[in-house]
Amino acid sequence: MLTALCAAAIGLSCSPATRNRERDRQPSAGTYLAQFDDIWSRFDAVYPSFEVKGVDWKAQRVLYRPQAQRARSQSEFVAIATKMLEPLRDLHVWFIDPRGQVVPTYQPSDVANFDETRWKRALRDVGYIERSNDFGEANVGGYGYLFIGSWRGNNDVAALDQALTRARELPGLIVDVRTNGGGDDATALAFASRFTAVRFAASYVQTRNGPAHEHLEPLTARTIAPRGSWQFLKPVVVITGRAGYSATESFVAALRTLPNVTVIGDTTGGASGNPATFALGGGWSYTVPQWIEYGPDRSPIEWHGVAPHVVLPWMPSAYDRDRDPLIDAAVGVLAERNGVFRVAPTEKDTAPPVVSNEARRSTRDRQPPSAWP
Repeated sequence: MLTALCAAAIGLSCSPATRNRERDRQPSAGTYLAQFDDIWSRFDAVYPSFEVKGVDWKAQRVLYRPQAQRARSQSEFVAIATKMLEPLRDLHVWFIDPRGQVVPTYQPSDVANFDETRWKRALRDVGYIERSNDFGEANVGGYGYLFIGSWRGNNDVAALDQALTRARELPGLIVDVRTNGGGDDATALAFASRFTAVRFAASYVQTRNGPAHEHLEPLTARTIAPRGSWQFLKPVVVITGRAGYSATESFVAALRTLPNVTVIGDTTGGASGNPATFALGGGWSYTVPQWIEYGPDRSPIEWHGVAPHVVLPWMPSAYDRDRDPLIDAAVGVLAERNGVFRVAPTEKDTAPPVVSNEARRSTRDRQPPSAWP
């Protein structure tokens, strides 16, 4: 069900004869050094976030280049290169082995506000229709409900538009993207364009334009406009969480500025970099993020995430095991927006929503030390 942005590579055992053949095919130490220089130079020329993350890239070269020269296998070299890249804490930096397995350089420890068993029980009696493994819809409390676990594969613009059309006559809509690890941001923003009546800057991006790490292009707006013959302008609640990354963060950052949208749950994961893939050698490849993305308010997304309007701490043990507290809260917000009853303050009220100490700590932990209060 959960769509992960990256997964650990799987080790395979093999016979002595196979190991000998693999050893004979191993590149020389000089090849590993060339691979190291290729990775280091590529990041040095392209990666935009050294300055904001406070990483001394030249020091990383001094420390890890001798180790790369002593590497005895491709796997050992990749482990060394991963250590060099770890301080970037960048979810969009990974290696891909010859079998297509992803080897991450960073794995966040944040806890997702999602329990699949609880979620399935909560949707058991509301006619949930699974359109694909990570996409489905239901009618919850008289409101439309869309679960979007990815912006790739079968979850294309046409499928999302069809689901929105089926919810068109309902008084409100819940869009649940708290487990969505990303995918095609063009799909995410195309769907976002169905909820606005005006053209606006959904986000801003910044790329390198010179050899120095601080050489960055001015912010470039990524603008979206109303798409289709009609737009869904009724109340919308977006459920977010720490497992939402990349294209999901672009989507949430755009929607949270709209007057008909309320975002609830937790801050998104804080990883949005538009990675490009480069060949390494020996069937391996690696990725390099190419931009820094900012929300419509010009707040950086990397390491910070996109905050909800209403923070709801994830405490499922204190809740009925057959209910999903975030879905129930979303129904309550839609009832409030439709004038049925009042359930909770929103960003538009005079009193701000209560943010737990746990939420404050988690948000701070994803920021560079210079940004800590």
